[in-house]
Amino acid sequence: MPDELEVGDRAPSFELPAVYGYKAGKSSPSAEEKVTVSLKDFQDKKWVIIVFYRQDSSPEDTRLMVGFNEWNRKFKTREVEVLGCSWNGVNSHQQFIEVFQFGCTFLADEHKKVTELYGVVKEEDDLGQMVKYIERSAFVIDKTGMIRAIWRNIEDLRGQSAVVWEFIQKEKR
Repeated sequence: MPDELEVGDRAPSFELPAVYGYKAGKSSPSAEEKVTVSLKDFQDKKWVIIVFYRQDSSPEDTRLMVGFNEWNRKFKTREVEVLGCSWNGVNSHQQFIEVFQFGCTFLADEHKKVTELYGVVKEEDDLGQMVKYIERSAFVIDKTGMIRAIWRNIEDLRGQSAVVWEFIQKEKR
């Protein structure tokens, strides 16, 4: 297992299948379109917030992603892209987006490689069996690819996006 990422580290590069967010009057790209998103897509263009969460449509993770979606327009005014990432596939993400009308992009890390690279995979004992899960986390990455902020083990699911916004307001010039 790699060392835990810290502020100032280079963000691990990735390329994952993705589903773009909802836009009024349009449907998001279908899974058949094979859309992929790479961290390099944003290099020298935008800052990125990657929000790692456990499960599409679970009550907790829905609250977390709804919170970021509510702030998504503000993030876009500052040229910051919000990406949600879990182990769910693109079909699950597409349904999640359409039900809740999310405007952000969702990444499908079905092979658990990116969550491993970012150090957000944790294990706990569940009735004598070790079970892996994603630690709810958010990473802010600037347009050079440097990690500018990390929040791990997010507990204030609905309010985390406001905390990240405050950070963006102070740090992104």
